[in-house]
Amino acid sequence: MFLRPLTSDDDLPLSILLDGTFGGPEMYRFALALRQEDAVAMERVAVEDGRIIGYICCARMIVPQDWWALSILAVSPNRHKRGMGRELVTRGMNHAKREGAKAVVVVGDPAYFHRVGFSTLAASRLETPFASEYTSLYPIAPGTGMQSERLIYPNAYTRLNENLVT
Repeated sequence: MFLRPLTSDDDLPLSILLDGTFGGPEMYRFALALRQEDAVAMERVAVEDGRIIGYICCARMIVPQDWWALSILAVSPNRHKRGMGRELVTRGMNHAKREGAKAVVVVGDPAYFHRVGFSTLAASRLETPFASEYTSLYPIAPGTGMQSERLIYPNAYTRLNENLVT
């Protein structure tokens, strides 16, 4: 698997990957909304034999400003259970460290994200607009685990949540 930054030529194959992985266009629209808001901190695609088989996207949080949110993680359905998602997250968190992010928050399956260094305990004092039982934190800078913070996500998150609920 080769991991590289997203290019404009990747838009169609990325939309196909996201639509197939998530069963509809909402995640691709979410990625576009994050870009339009200039909230994207990192987008990478996993490529094999010239085809996009995975994707990771992190957004910059509004508050705290030096934190990121792991926003989208997608692996081609025919590549599941092979460790690719774990590899994407590991490489993504290494990139977040290099770029100076102090912590990364994710809303998702705590058991899955625990295996790649995220912690629900580290996130337990966060005030979040989303389900706290699914919120985990990957602390990077000293003192970010167990920190009391009110999380404010990019506006694209609110629109995604509204679209998923209705």
